Amino acid sequence: MRWLFSFPEAILDARMKAVAREARLIVPAVLALFVGVGILSVFLLQGESSRNRILVEYEADRMAASLADTFRVQGQVDEGTLDPRVRGFALYDVDGDALVRVGQAPTALDFDVVRPGFDYDLGHNLLVLERIMGMGGPGMMGPGGHQGSLPPMMRGGSMGGHFGGSRGAGPGIRAAPGGPAGGLFLSMDISSFRRSQVLYGAAAVASPFVVAGLAAVFLLLLASNIRHRRRAQEQETLARLGEGARTLAHEIRNPLAAIRIQTGLLRKSPGEDPGARLNAIDEEVQRLSLLSRRVSDFLKNPSGDPGQIPVDTFLRDLAARLAPAPAYRAEPGATAAVVRFDADMLRSVVENLVRNAYESYPESAVVREAELALTRDRGSVVISVRDRGKGIPADLVEKVFDPFYTDKVQGSGVGLSLSRRFVEAAGGSLRLLAREGGGTEARITLPPGGTR
Repeated sequence: MRWLFSFPEAILDARMKAVAREARLIVPAVLALFVGVGILSVFLLQGESSRNRILVEYEADRMAASLADTFRVQGQVDEGTLDPRVRGFALYDVDGDALVRVGQAPTALDFDVVRPGFDYDLGHNLLVLERIMGMGGPGMMGPGGHQGSLPPMMRGGSMGGHFGGSRGAGPGIRAAPGGPAGGLFLSMDISSFRRSQVLYGAAAVASPFVVAGLAAVFLLLLASNIRHRRRAQEQETLARLGEGARTLAHEIRNPLAAIRIQTGLLRKSPGEDPGARLNAIDEEVQRLSLLSRRVSDFLKNPSGDPGQIPVDTFLRDLAARLAPAPAYRAEPGATAAVVRFDADMLRSVVENLVRNAYESYPESAVVREAELALTRDRGSVVISVRDRGKGIPADLVEKVFDPFYTDKVQGSGVGLSLSRRFVEAAGGSLRLLAREGGGTEARITLPPGGTR
């Protein structure tokens, strides 16, 4: 009886293999999603950081242009009207001396060491803009727009219009034929920009770890879910084992009781012809042997030795050998169908379904008919066994696939469970459907060629 104790392990292993297959599909997909989200978040954060940098440089450029225009029009810059972020501003003549200077700006500018463009003084949270102005553009006007208000060395020169670019002179600024005509200095407080940059940088560094943490949490939850499912399936399997053990005990007790009765009668009637008694004993022994073989089949490798089976030829030959023989028909588009299946196992599945179809009729039925059909459905190969019997109650459609469940007097309750196990091992499915007008259709759906 060792197989009886290995039976729940076989069912549990089959179910856990299904869970493992599911996990093998889900885990890589979810991990790939997490990796993609991590990479995308880093790129987005870096892009936002670059965007902030461009915006703050644009603000500095715009402020410098506005203050230069103010000086061109008014001849001075009022420190009280400065943007609070401006820490210093100055315009310089060709000698580097300040024409106008407000805030924390140098009193002179050495053109030889000026690096045109933006410099970040991160220690003081300042953005510094230094620019050399060219000659030949529209003149930098004094009050009223007259060049006479400017120092003689700046007349005819230009401080430029708006300052474009992060390095070098911008639009409207041209180098003077005889050298520079002046320069510009602007320093701007960038404390808020620095804070946002620090946040973006920290987020960019932390996001891969956050995503990795989320992935780890997902894997832990998945592992916990698998453990809980295994525990639940173990409990369910133990419950089924108890039910199966009771059924098996009943199935074994009946033949043994018959054998005991027949042997007792043989002892009491030594002169009687023992042929009939021995035949009865032999039948009961065969019943026990069949039950043992079916359980053994259920526990062994459900895939068997699969090969290419031309389904139409296989079913046509099988239908002709069965007694009573079911009516067979094949859809024209399905006659060339081939599946990958163990031939003996497929024969066992179809024979069991046909036998169930005939046994589904009430005992009083005069005519018992079964139909075997081959069709195609969206590329899949479909084998159907149909009857007009009593049918199966909706609440028992799945329960009849439980091992050892049966409502037949002589049944073992293994046939349908074994059939589904063989079909699913081949990558297909086995379902029982109610037919319109009464009866049941057992539908086997298999992938063509056995591909999964």
